[in-house]
Amino acid sequence: MQATLWQQLVHRLAPNCCLWCQMQVQQPQAQLCDYCHAQLPGLDLSWVEQNALLLPAVAQGLQRIKFDRLYSLSWYKQPYRHWISQWKFQQQHAAGQLLCQLIYQHAVRFRQQGWPLPDCISYTPVSDKRLQERGFNQAKLLAQQLAEAWQKPCVSLFQSPQLVPHQIGLKRKERLANLKGKVQLQERPLPAHVTLVDDVITTGATLDYLSALLKAKGVQTVSVWTLAITRAF
Repeated sequence: MQATLWQQLVHRLAPNCCLWCQMQVQQPQAQLCDYCHAQLPGLDLSWVEQNALLLPAVAQGLQRIKFDRLYSLSWYKQPYRHWISQWKFQQQHAAGQLLCQLIYQHAVRFRQQGWPLPDCISYTPVSDKRLQERGFNQAKLLAQQLAEAWQKPCVSLFQSPQLVPHQIGLKRKERLANLKGKVQLQERPLPAHVTLVDDVITTGATLDYLSALLKAKGVQTVSVWTLAITRAF
């Protein structure tokens, strides 16, 4: 993730503009200026053992779930709401690069602080049709950042042969009904601890469904990483 000499030279000649305030950034490859980066909202998980499931506001909304730990960069609010939407639905790849940078930075700190790491990282799948429409799976790109930061394998554990309808605005039961029979666990050996990655957790239905598939096949611990958690459970 360090800038090369060529990137530093390009930055000096034509620096990026901050994706939030539009001022010039100070660091090569950066998408935010130092000031906006310092002002980013975040979740303080240091007092709950880096597990957002121990936050009352999260625990009240995510009940009877199958995954064991949850780490998130922020609540689902600005500017994360804007960047995630721009990346996911408008194919604004600069926003995607920024979000990948941010989750990588959090993953590095997580490792440096000595928290337990998984045996592998996986991600929520998308159907071939959705992949063709969007051109990328944002959950996979985020998962690859954790894999790089932790030096752990990023593997595809799930497949979605059928198109899953858009889940926006649906309640938990409706989301689960959409997933049944449309997302499958691939046949392969599974480790004891798997980290699943998605961009946003809303009702937790998708990640809960994937976690149940893993637990049914003997996975002992499922941890979840996400960019943001919505309060609208």
